[in-house]
Formats: sequence, structure tokens, C-alpha cells
Amino acid sequence: MSETDEEMIFGNLHIHPASRTVDVDGRKITLTRMEFDVLCFLAANSNIALTRDQIYETVNGDNYLGGSYVIRDIIYRLRTKLGIPYIQTLHGYGYKFSIEE
Repeated sequence: MSETDEEMIFGNLHIHPASRTVDVDGRKITLTRMEFDVLCFLAANSNIALTRDQIYETVNGDNYLGGSYVIRDIIYRLRTKLGIPYIQTLHGYGYKFSIEE
């Protein structure tokens, strides 16, 4: 996965790709490698509708870790850990990262 080293800021969410860290309201959030990669990919493509397959293939490449359905679980964990509603479910399609409500 190609990442920019530039910090991404979305309201109270700060993503630091160079150090692979995330904080919400100044509080550090611990993420797994896959959680961080999914969050970065969604944030880098904010306001773009993405399928689970697109997310999985971009973040995971050729490594099989349970298929695109693993993305559903990662999205759930991200929502729980971050406590912010930036990841929207697009029923029948996939997900979109957006700070608009």
C-alpha cells in the first residue's frame, strides 16, 4: 500500500502515516496493521464509495486473510475504537469515509 507521509486531519481525528499512529481528541488509539491500513486507505479516498473487494485488495494485496468479509470486521473495530461516525456503510455496495453527516 502506498501512503503519503503527510498527516491527515479530519475534525478531531489525526492520522500520522509516517509514524503509523492515530489520535482522536489528542488520545492515542492503538490499531492493528490492517486496521491502520484500512483507515488510511479510506481517509486518502474520502468521499469516494469503495467496495469491500477494492479495500481488501488494495490493503492486503495477494495475502489471503479470509477474503473481503474481513473488511466488515475491521470497519466494526475501527468504529468502536475511534468512536467517530466517519465511516459510512453503503448498503449493497461497500463503505465511504466522510466527515459530512
